[in-house]
Order: sequence, then C-alpha cells, then structure tokens
Amino acid sequence: MKSFLSLFWLVYVLLFCLVGCQSHNKSTLKLISADVASRLSPSDIMAMSQLACMEMDEKAVIPASYHKMSQRLNRVASTLPQTINHIKLNYKVYLDTEPNAWSTANGCIRINSGLIKLLNDAELQAVIAHEQAHIALQHFVSSFQQASYIELADKVNEIVIFQKEAVAQQHEIEADNYAFDLLVNQNIDPIGLVGMLSKMPIHAVKDPASHPSTLKRINNILDKMSGK
Repeated sequence: MKSFLSLFWLVYVLLFCLVGCQSHNKSTLKLISADVASRLSPSDIMAMSQLACMEMDEKAVIPASYHKMSQRLNRVASTLPQTINHIKLNYKVYLDTEPNAWSTANGCIRINSGLIKLLNDAELQAVIAHEQAHIALQHFVSSFQQASYIELADKVNEIVIFQKEAVAQQHEIEADNYAFDLLVNQNIDPIGLVGMLSKMPIHAVKDPASHPSTLKRINNILDKMSGK
C-alpha cells in the first residue's frame, strides 16, 4: 500500500493520507528501504513533516485569515484541543475543490475548501478530530518505521510511503475511535463522524484500499454510540 505524505497525509496522509498523485516522470525518484526507514527516529520524521508542510503551504493557494472559510475553520477548531503531545496545532484552508484533509506529525492540519463547503460544522469538527487523532496516535511515525519502502520524488516535493494495507486501514479505524472519544469527552455529539463519512469520498479515487470501507467505519461509530 502507498500513502502520500506531502500531498496527502504523511497521509499520509499520510508525509499524510492526506494526497494528489505524483508524476514520476517529472522528478528523480530515490528509494528508502524498509531497513533504513525502520531506523528513522521520531525527531527525523518530525523534521521531514515540518519541511513537507512548509513546501505544501508554499505551493497552495491559502485564503487570508479574515476570509470566511479561514474564520469558519478556526472557529470550529477552537472547540477542540489546541495542542497534542505538547505539539501546537495549526490550521490552514487550501483553495482546492477536491474534498480532502490531511495532517502531519508536527501539527499541521490542512483542509481543502471543497471539503469545508461539503460539510456542516459538526461534520467539519469530526474531520478535525480525526486528523488530531493521527497526530496523537503517532501514525506518521509508525507509517515510516513500518513501511515496506519509501519513495522520495525530488522535484515534486513528495514522499510516498508504501505500507501494508492492513496497517493503513487499522490506522483509520484507530483514528475514528480516538475522534469519537475526543468528541464525547468534549461534550460534543459524535454523530458528525457518521455525517462526515457519509459525505466524504475518502481517498476513493486516489488510493481506495488504504482505508476501510465507509460502511465498516460508519457501523463502527454507530456501534460505539449504542454502547456495543
């Protein structure tokens, strides 16, 4: 399985779910073996996350802080924790019609305007909680360290993490569960998770097997809501 770091989430998004497909013929590819990737330290991965986030921000069209979508994102985000694992979170809107959101290990959370327009506030809150979960659970670190191999594309500033499908899907379920508990602990109705999953074509085109089926994820949340 592959996860797109700087164009997705570190996937992800995974650095970076995440997201956009790379064009290998426009860049020189370098490969990092599983053995080398497994020896990357959390600080190494944090530094790569920081660089990836900066590079993505430079390439993106980001509305001003007074723009209504920026204000809406910051307002909704203010209802959730502002730091995770002593990492200060920061948010930006990307003017991009593709419904997508991604985060990196250093606390960057980026959400496309296409997704913001698609969701109501409760559903946007759920997306943010899900992205916070990837950071809290250090999925970016484990994605690097458990990768089958990693591709570095020099000219498109992209890191592509190839990992086992089961690992990628487990990360998504874990993030959903963390987000559910986070919302409940903040006295927020977690039903937004169901609405978000129902509306979002999460990676359905780019890399469908990296995520469990939408129905499986929705049923997981409904089971938690019913106390099963």
